[in-house]
Amino acid sequence: MSRLPRVVADYLSLWRDLLRFPRLVLLNRAHSVASLLAIAVLCAVNLVVGHPATVAALYAVLVVCGPSAIVSAAGSVAHVLWDRGLIWADVDCEWCGDDPDDDGPDDGLGPDDPADPHGLVREISAYLRDQHTLTLTR
Repeated sequence: MSRLPRVVADYLSLWRDLLRFPRLVLLNRAHSVASLLAIAVLCAVNLVVGHPATVAALYAVLVVCGPSAIVSAAGSVAHVLWDRGLIWADVDCEWCGDDPDDDGPDDGLGPDDPADPHGLVREISAYLRDQHTLTLTR
C-alpha cells in the first residue's frame, strides 16, 4: 500500500483493520467524523442549490463516504457504551487512553512549572545557553 495515495491507503486500511480488530477500530472511529461532516455539508449544499450536479455529487459522496460514516456512527455508539463501562472493559481507546509518557492529569498545553527540571522551557533555555557563536577576526 506504500504506492497508493494516502487517502486511498487509509480507506483500505480501515476496512482491513475492521476485519482484524473490530472493537478497537470502532472505538477509534468514534473520534473521526470527517465522512459524516462531508455528507452533512453536501446535503446542506444540495438543499440550498438543488442543482443536478449537486445531486450527483451527493450520490458520489454517499457511495464513497457512506460506509465509513456508518462505521463512525456505530463507533460513536460503541464508544459511549464503552465509556460507561457497559462493553469491552479489556479494550483501551487510543484517543482517550493515557499516553505512554503520560505522567498525570496535569499534562496539557499550559505553561511549564518553573520548578520542573524537565520542562520544555528549561530545555530550550539550556539549549540556548549552550550555543556559542563563532566570530572571525580580520
